[in-house]
Amino acid sequence: MRRFAEILCVVFLIVFIVFVSGGKSYSDKSVAEVAEAVVSAVDTDGLAQVKKNKITEDFGIHFDGVDSYVYYAADSVMDVRELMLIKLKQGVRPDDIMELIRKRAEQKQVLFEGYAPEQSALLESYVLKYKDGFVFYAVGHDSAQALSAFHSSL
Repeated sequence: MRRFAEILCVVFLIVFIVFVSGGKSYSDKSVAEVAEAVVSAVDTDGLAQVKKNKITEDFGIHFDGVDSYVYYAADSVMDVRELMLIKLKQGVRPDDIMELIRKRAEQKQVLFEGYAPEQSALLESYVLKYKDGFVFYAVGHDSAQALSAFHSSL
């Protein structure tokens, strides 16, 4: 019986250590640092930084849980390339913001579906990821390179 209790304690200790060390991490990098690496990996010609009020208008994102952000988009309606990095405040879950971005990307894709197949295809293959407190969203031919730069910069 004593041997069983010792084994049980060791198992609980291992589970506790795995649980504590396997928790979600939060990056100490700033959006500017991550954005520098990501922007250098993609073609941003024709893209301009977008202000917070335009993001709220287009995506419906409210910035209560947002620490900082960078958003690049084209002025031209027919250029659907976008790049967005959002650093959430520590402890904020990304689910709501990611759902708003997902809905907007899908609605925009449906809008272009009938008359602009190239833009529709780009929008259909958008990239939306969360890692270490950052939400990453990209639309464009070089989204994969941007995602790779994002992962390596964290």
